[in-house]
Amino acid sequence: MFETLRWLKDRALIGDLVFRLEPKTDDWELGDECFRLYKSKYYIDAYARWLPRMRFNNVFELGIFDGGSLALWNECLAPRKLVAVDLSERGDSDYFRRFIEAKGLQDRVKTYWGVDQADTTTLRKIVEREFDSPLDLVIDDACHFYGPTKTSFETLFPFLREGAVYVIEDWPWEYLEDQDTREYFGNETQTLTELVMELTKSIHSRTIASLIVTEEFVMAERGPLPADRVNDFRIVVPTRASPEGNRPK
Repeated sequence: MFETLRWLKDRALIGDLVFRLEPKTDDWELGDECFRLYKSKYYIDAYARWLPRMRFNNVFELGIFDGGSLALWNECLAPRKLVAVDLSERGDSDYFRRFIEAKGLQDRVKTYWGVDQADTTTLRKIVEREFDSPLDLVIDDACHFYGPTKTSFETLFPFLREGAVYVIEDWPWEYLEDQDTREYFGNETQTLTELVMELTKSIHSRTIASLIVTEEFVMAERGPLPADRVNDFRIVVPTRASPEGNRPK
């Protein structure tokens, strides 16, 4: 799946594509002629270990930055359609645009800038416009705040086909001690750890068939979902059963 990646000290390569590894080194010679990749080999190895061995026809990603992960997913997963959104309005980088043109991906890879991941109406419209069948994979690498992350999950999880997976990256940010992380999340009162616990408890409802938690991401597999819950899906956290109550079988 990720066998085409070649890892060097300060970069990863796929053919002639260059992914600059972050944090960056001082002796970089390519300027902006690269993608920036905030995923280490250890991180990608976790994807290779836990991502199901299946055909990913339709992939939706939250968070674009300069398009590095989009290029990575396209090269390694070879989806039929790959769509991503980002809150920023910076637009596609020159390197990304040249990548799309060189590969002839104008109809297969689409980016939407200026889209809030908590904008449920816009997310639904994009999915319905761009995909002609259920999603196989959703990757949330956007703001990592509790509220928007939960809203995106509840909006997009029903669009997955049964057996497909939803990934939330970088959930354990509250345990990181670097200054940039503390500043970015300084005003957050709820963390993604709380969302992980809600997802764990919601397995009781069986709409989440399984949950994989690693230090890099959370991966939720979609179980059966009644038709009347598709447009009004919520994470269901059951109340604790009384001692005399019946336990689920």
